[in-house]
Amino acid sequence: MIDSFTLQALIISTLIIFSILSSKLFFRFGFPILLIFLTFGMLAGSDGPGQIDFSDYSLAQSIGIFALIYILFLGGLESEWDSLKNFLAIGVRLSIIGTILTALILGVLIHLLFPVLGFMESFLLGSIVSATDAASVFNIFKTGSSDLPVHLKKIIEFESGSNDAVGVLLTTIFMNLITADASFNGFQFFRFFVMQVLVGMMMGYSIGILILYLMNSVKLGYDGLYLVFITASVPFIYAVTTVFQGNGFLAVYIAGIIVGRNKFIHKKSIFRFLNGYVWILQIGMFLCFGLLVYPTRMANIWVPGLLIGVLLILFARPLAVFISLFRVNLPIKEKLFISWVGLRGASPIILATFPIAQGLVWGDLLFHIVFFVVLVSLLIQGSLIPRVAQWLGILKVDPDRKIYRPTDFDNIEFPGMTLQELIVPYNSSVVDKALFEIKLPDQSHILLIARGEQFLIPSGNTQVKGGDVVWVLAKDDVMPIIGKTFMSVS
Repeated sequence: MIDSFTLQALIISTLIIFSILSSKLFFRFGFPILLIFLTFGMLAGSDGPGQIDFSDYSLAQSIGIFALIYILFLGGLESEWDSLKNFLAIGVRLSIIGTILTALILGVLIHLLFPVLGFMESFLLGSIVSATDAASVFNIFKTGSSDLPVHLKKIIEFESGSNDAVGVLLTTIFMNLITADASFNGFQFFRFFVMQVLVGMMMGYSIGILILYLMNSVKLGYDGLYLVFITASVPFIYAVTTVFQGNGFLAVYIAGIIVGRNKFIHKKSIFRFLNGYVWILQIGMFLCFGLLVYPTRMANIWVPGLLIGVLLILFARPLAVFISLFRVNLPIKEKLFISWVGLRGASPIILATFPIAQGLVWGDLLFHIVFFVVLVSLLIQGSLIPRVAQWLGILKVDPDRKIYRPTDFDNIEFPGMTLQELIVPYNSSVVDKALFEIKLPDQSHILLIARGEQFLIPSGNTQVKGGDVVWVLAKDDVMPIIGKTFMSVS
């Protein structure tokens, strides 16, 4: 007789392993990996062949929040602040103005198409799907589209990592309007927003500095405890910030940026550990969300769900992006690409559990519509990102090209020095130049160049090509100069 724990462990582990192995096959056909986990969760649910009965929205919400804070923290760690800071104003405009406009535009369209939903319910639905999803965006950029311009990736990543605060704010506002909470007036809305953003930024910055200090000054007895310390710090940042009425999502993202841009002990080991840990959380989160969905109910809402998804992708999101970036010096093709990469995923699904938790009449219907919109976004937008980038002329890459990275080489640590991997932009000023023509600091050396499937051991006459992956070993203080040299546009 198999006990319940053993049976649950067998089912869950089998589901995860099968999803991971299947994702390799589906990724070859351009499907976003996270969509695979959602689909397998639906198949394993009570309406699917798996017949797993799971309807605990509160537990799913907690799992989603727990996973999302680690996704955001890791995204901050890998954000490369030197590349991001020059485009910070653009990211802020997208995350605040763009998110608000998306919610309002989509809310109006929803009410015009489906008058049965009142204005407030329509704006609530628009607010829930207004924020782009960090989990989906970071995952897409890690598993594909690696040859996008660096500044474009950083703008999109910053927007998706920081606009959750605005999405939560808008969702809270319209939920309180629907429930007629008279105490939540206009001043309360403004105060709530200011507290969420300012406290989130201050707590993220200050705790990030504290984590750095403790990591570099406290000598722990076992190396593994540093991994435990940084892992425990993430929910601590979120919880403390939330207690002080700040936005915990924004705080963990900023703390990740602060920690990631500085040196600390076992940095590479911690990065590798968190990458694996975040993958486990993402898989569990999307499988869990899939279990909540009843496919039979989806059959009844697929028409409004598809219409809302298409309106969001082709009208509300692009219009919001172009208005928020009015007079911003970016090419139209880059604005179009930013409009397209407005992926929806974990964040909207988490926010869609809020109305159910509040006992709203339309809660279950809104959740299934949001879930369908997420499926449409991942299936249409996510799978077409490389093709859209190539069509717009911002992704110049052979579709059969593979870049192999020597991971063991990356694992070597050099005291006082940095081993940096740089991807040379196609419009870089160093393209087609020999290495001896590129003025690099004396305390630096190019160790290896990956070009397509080949590794080149460079000499002074080796020419740099667009798309090359270059490994540079240099003193810590000169690495920013090297990065600017390779990233400068001709």
